[in-house]
Amino acid sequence: MIDGRMYFIKAACAGLEMDPLTTVDQWADEKRVLNTVASREAGNYRTSRTPYLREIMQVLSVTETEVTDIVVMKATQIGGSEVANNFIGYIIDCAPGPILYMLPTAELAERHSRSRIATMIESIPTIKDKVTPPKSRTGGNTVLAKNFVGGALYMAGSNSGAAFRNVSIRYLILDDIDGFEPDIGGEGSPVSLAERRTDTYSSRKKVLKISTPTQKGGSLIEKEFLKSDQRYYHVPCPFCDTLQILIFSTNNEEYGLKYTEENGEITDVWYTCMSCREKINEHYKNKMLKKGLWIPKQPNRTKRGYHISGLLSPLGFVSWRQIAQEFIDSKNDLMAMKVWVNTRLGEPYESAWEQPEWENLRLRCEPYQPMKPPIGVVFITCGVDVQENRIVVVLRGWGIGEESWLIWHGEIYGEWESQLDDLIAFNFLRDGTSIPVLGIAIDSGYKTQQVYHYCRNRDSRVFAIKGERARNKPVLGKPTEQDLNWKGKRIPKGVKLWPVGTDTAKSTLYGRLKNNTTPGPCCYHWYESVTDEYFLQLTAEKIETHIKGGFPYLEWVKTRDRNDALDAEIYAYAAAIRAGLLWLGDSKNPKKTAASQAPSKKKNKVTVKSCFMNSEF
Repeated sequence: MIDGRMYFIKAACAGLEMDPLTTVDQWADEKRVLNTVASREAGNYRTSRTPYLREIMQVLSVTETEVTDIVVMKATQIGGSEVANNFIGYIIDCAPGPILYMLPTAELAERHSRSRIATMIESIPTIKDKVTPPKSRTGGNTVLAKNFVGGALYMAGSNSGAAFRNVSIRYLILDDIDGFEPDIGGEGSPVSLAERRTDTYSSRKKVLKISTPTQKGGSLIEKEFLKSDQRYYHVPCPFCDTLQILIFSTNNEEYGLKYTEENGEITDVWYTCMSCREKINEHYKNKMLKKGLWIPKQPNRTKRGYHISGLLSPLGFVSWRQIAQEFIDSKNDLMAMKVWVNTRLGEPYESAWEQPEWENLRLRCEPYQPMKPPIGVVFITCGVDVQENRIVVVLRGWGIGEESWLIWHGEIYGEWESQLDDLIAFNFLRDGTSIPVLGIAIDSGYKTQQVYHYCRNRDSRVFAIKGERARNKPVLGKPTEQDLNWKGKRIPKGVKLWPVGTDTAKSTLYGRLKNNTTPGPCCYHWYESVTDEYFLQLTAEKIETHIKGGFPYLEWVKTRDRNDALDAEIYAYAAAIRAGLLWLGDSKNPKKTAASQAPSKKKNKVTVKSCFMNSEF
């Protein structure tokens, strides 16, 4: 049984102790042990494995009294997440005080606490002895709150306003801040609210902001990095010793990471020195990293900022060959390229999806007929935007590499249910072969119950969706059950509501409209008789950077009154993803696409009647 008096005395004595002379990196090298659950390399932690992290951990140490704010803008798979974990272990063991560790959501905070923090505590005896046992009667060790001698660790999501109240914080860790909510219940930015909790500690506080960047102009970590001294890791050439920042050569620079390819596969990869132009093979990288130096671009600023590129990833982590191959694989897909720039270069992605000119899209129309799928179409999906007195419908055919063709666009007025039934039951023929309709996504944001009722009485291809305007949401998320029984419990086989990340979908669509202009992967096609109004609605939005609470965020805004066609196109894309578009043509995963389980062919033609479709196709 725990002696409460002794625990109190230990805590009081710990609070009176002077801060230690040990630094975070020294502590980690001496005491940190990695296991296979939390790391790919189990065993004693070695800062020498990732030498570019040493200085960051040193300035996080309480021995560094001149630096209180540290910003890390980083790629993924470079060991950066362990910096925060080492920092927490160091605080508990050597410099106790209240800690707030914040991630984008409470769910992520719980997961990180269980998989990383709890395992670290268990693996280090000196920390384990100082943390309240999990089964203590005091309740001082929960998933999101852990008391230890001299302090406490609070884990929270940026979507939780309660995390910012009535707690003074000495050590603040804001992890993955580009995924943070821009505002919490009208109270302001979670970053600003959390930072106010550290005011009591003044120059004794430590604030770590760490994240992979996202969109240029709307990235929180980019904004923080630009206000810092902007340090870049310079490594020496093994032949001439010239210090240089490693870059990826994408614009025919004379130096940088270069490669040769054949049929889309990397055949060789190397780095060309900016000075002597010698060819540097990757096996030199670890030696280069050990001799590297952090050099600031703005040395007069007090806030420390570090940029870590994936090109610095040590041998055994992410190789230069893998980075180059991923670049080749992403060249024709704007969203994939954004992910590559963010996660491999550790840089914010500069938008390539400005508002397209509708006239330029109109000039690309092709001589095929509506309702007649051209060669290349494997399956069709339908996106439905529900308005007060009509529905706006887009039928789009999909092929290999997400290439797509508009099959029909129009509006159905009045009682639309039976007419939509006829439309999606139409026998879409190409050379005598039926092309199946595999997904019908219907917007439920307006006339919700009517949409639910329609979906409830149709087959599984028909599903209700609702747009979610938030950063970094997937185009199609996980569905939730909507129907309840008389006990208030959800009916498992009732209507499901699928969330659609509209911001992500619009960014993807506009990037393809602007950049994929020739037939092939991700290219959009239209038939000649499509109306000008369709193109006006398709291009009716643009992305703008707004400021809220002193922090930038990106928002899609309408430039015209009607954007119905844009919404319907997004819903058709979401339906295609649900039908297995991403695995279409993947011989390794043939069963992941609904095209492999297409409905039976329909032999009879269907006459589709509405004020916009009054003829038999």
